[in-house]
Amino acid sequence: MANGTGTPQFDAVHASSPVSCRIGSVQFLNAVPLTWKLTEIASSLNICADVTYDTPSRLAEGLVRGEYDAALIPLAEALRHPELTQVSDVCIASEGKVASVEFAAFRPLKELKRIGLDPASRTSNAMLQICLEERFKTVCEYETFDVGEAMGFQEGETESVDLSQETVCRTLAEVCRARGLDGVLLIGDKALTLPHRSEHFACIYDLGQLWTQWIGLPFIYASWFTSSKDPHFQSRLSTLFNESRRASQIEMDVLTIHEAMRRRMSIPFCHDYLLRKIRYRLSGRERRGAEVFCKMMQKCGLAPLGADILFEANRNRFGME
Repeated sequence: MANGTGTPQFDAVHASSPVSCRIGSVQFLNAVPLTWKLTEIASSLNICADVTYDTPSRLAEGLVRGEYDAALIPLAEALRHPELTQVSDVCIASEGKVASVEFAAFRPLKELKRIGLDPASRTSNAMLQICLEERFKTVCEYETFDVGEAMGFQEGETESVDLSQETVCRTLAEVCRARGLDGVLLIGDKALTLPHRSEHFACIYDLGQLWTQWIGLPFIYASWFTSSKDPHFQSRLSTLFNESRRASQIEMDVLTIHEAMRRRMSIPFCHDYLLRKIRYRLSGRERRGAEVFCKMMQKCGLAPLGADILFEANRNRFGME
């Protein structure tokens, strides 16, 4: 049951003892629906939630070090850390064009030699490498390329790079050429600002579209994970994240307007991105897509052999709680 604001109300009978929870998330637009009502819902569940924001890769490192009790982390990071447990039926996924994972190149995919990868997300990096090597049989050299840093932005300002500005897009192309790169991977909000047609790059590829055209399944970028082994705590986290996702869907129009104004994007664009391009429910098709990605990572030497992610739905199905 929800009140007028979309925040679920829980019967006191189901409330548990108070608990504090340190949660890590990202500041990308696609993650906003997962944290929109998070603290309010946590309070109704007798959870004191402290939410911190960082890059996907650093969130995973912090979760492993015990700096967070739960965090929204990329699938590639979860494969490297089997001690982490996936919780809830919430994810960030896409089927077809995603718009926030873009590859800007100076030449066709089969002619690439050297590529710049975004240090913020190993999952998107792995996704690009797998597509190139397995689908297009392209063998490249890869190097870390922080777009904001390379363009002279201060640390932490990478997401402020607005590639819709012609001069900024031109500068990025010039920096890439100076570094000897044939292309650069862009993720998050900066990828959303990249024009689909640019005189500065010969080809711009949407990785969500490349993946779905090839595999025929959705791609999962991230989900909620915890380092806790306590089943009761895991269950409370699952309830928290599931209810937060549901609440955001109720208030999606308000959320979209708020974020469009804050990020200086058009309201229709934000609405289309959050409602049509991004998926937040971890259903069977999303899990099957994740399984294919896990196998591909192992085949390309990007994850340990035998690495796997046991999703909460599968644990419940097989009675493994």
